[in-house]
Amino acid sequence: MKTLNDMSLENKVCLTRVDFNSPLDDKKELLDITRIKAHAVTIKYIADHKGKVVIIAHQGRLGSSDFCTMKPHAKALQEILGSKYSVNYIDKTHGSEVEERILRMKAGEILILENVRTLKSETEDKSPEEHSKSEYVKSLAKVGDIFINDAFSAAHRSHASLVGFTPLMPSVAGHIMADEVKNLQRVIDNPKKPCVFILGGIKPEDSFKVAKYVLKNDIATSVLTGGTISQIVMIAKGFDLGKPSMDFLMKKDLLKFVEPAKELIRQYKNRLIANSDFAVNENGRRVYSIKELPLKSPILDIGNETIQDFSKIIENSATCVLNGPMGKFEEKGFEIGTIEIFKAMERSKGFSLAGGGHSVSVIEKNNIELSYVSTAGGAMISFLMGEPLPAILALSN
Repeated sequence: MKTLNDMSLENKVCLTRVDFNSPLDDKKELLDITRIKAHAVTIKYIADHKGKVVIIAHQGRLGSSDFCTMKPHAKALQEILGSKYSVNYIDKTHGSEVEERILRMKAGEILILENVRTLKSETEDKSPEEHSKSEYVKSLAKVGDIFINDAFSAAHRSHASLVGFTPLMPSVAGHIMADEVKNLQRVIDNPKKPCVFILGGIKPEDSFKVAKYVLKNDIATSVLTGGTISQIVMIAKGFDLGKPSMDFLMKKDLLKFVEPAKELIRQYKNRLIANSDFAVNENGRRVYSIKELPLKSPILDIGNETIQDFSKIIENSATCVLNGPMGKFEEKGFEIGTIEIFKAMERSKGFSLAGGGHSVSVIEKNNIELSYVSTAGGAMISFLMGEPLPAILALSN
């Protein structure tokens, strides 16, 4: 996979796919600009090397509450880059008006096109060759010189703007894409041992697939679990968590993952590790041991003993990977488990990597420094499962 460093960018029209998708408030204002800041590194590099930066991005999906134009993103990017750079926005994705505007661009100028998901054809699951024949791709390819894909967090999708340009023009990875792949490969391709994976959150389907892949392929020495993942593991081990937690798991249709958890326990026994105590809200944070199960309150976090045990394992690891919080970190008093596990990763002298939107927000808010923080969610999970990512395959081919 070639990168920006392999190309001469001067006076070249660089069709640059980024992932500016950000949380919005009720007024469609950006609540967080972490991803825009991250991609600004690639955009600045292209502009500094006298390339003409044509930015392709998305925000939400047609009909979703977080769907809007790219105008606020253009404003945010201008503020991030400063007055030295010229950021412009056009309310169209392609066509004659866009083509003419691109042809008038000067070296170092930046133009953000309209939300690519205004096009129904964008999200169709097609091959690069099929997408390359679309009106949208052909229109931009006509005036483009290089395709730069920097959107690792969307790389698990075979969408038009992610794969359609690769059959038609020289295509390379941007800095974010290259960094994500390099760092994720580091934890999947023969990582230094002991290697610990920490899986939390409320998406057991993904987490158990990751656990199975890293245990089966002897990537992880052990897998620590938190959130609903650990609750399912505890049930699979034969524990009764109590009616409130069981009702929650049943309501979310998560009890179907108890059998996959049982199979992992049968195969990998003590390498799949869950809580030894639990924090609940009973007029504040209260911790119960495993011997006090079942509980009358819903489980919201890992307890103090679990924090100590997990921290010791993490601090002695050579490689540590986290995806997902340890509990309901949004609720005051129950962010403790998640923060303390991150602090243990920070204290570790090994390579530490975390990913997902929740992880990024907690890390930034608490000034925690890890070896690498991924801005990706679904793409990171797919990578950790060993699944091929269509956008990366398209660049590689």
